[in-house]
Amino acid sequence: MTEAAWTPVLALEALPEGSSARVDLDGLAVLLVRSGEDVFAIANRCTHQGAPLDRGPVCVAGSEATVTCPAHGSVFRLSDGKVIRPPAREPVRAFEARISNGAIELRPRA
Repeated sequence: MTEAAWTPVLALEALPEGSSARVDLDGLAVLLVRSGEDVFAIANRCTHQGAPLDRGPVCVAGSEATVTCPAHGSVFRLSDGKVIRPPAREPVRAFEARISNGAIELRPRA
């Protein structure tokens, strides 16, 4: 991937420590979660029945940062979108995230 592949999506100050936000990346809704200097980014729709993950509880304490689907309780790992608890069977798409010049930037994972 080239440097040009990074897309700014939100000012860092708009995502306080421990918070989450829904942003748009080329027409796709993405859930951002900030934990310290780490920013996680995954597709915002549950792969089970499409519920919006930004409405579900986020947990960044402990060994794995996760989000729980508000509809049926599927749990996804924020670092890579992997399903931790069904009923979802497919992971959600994950993105690389970085902080650059006061902005959060995303790009698709290779």
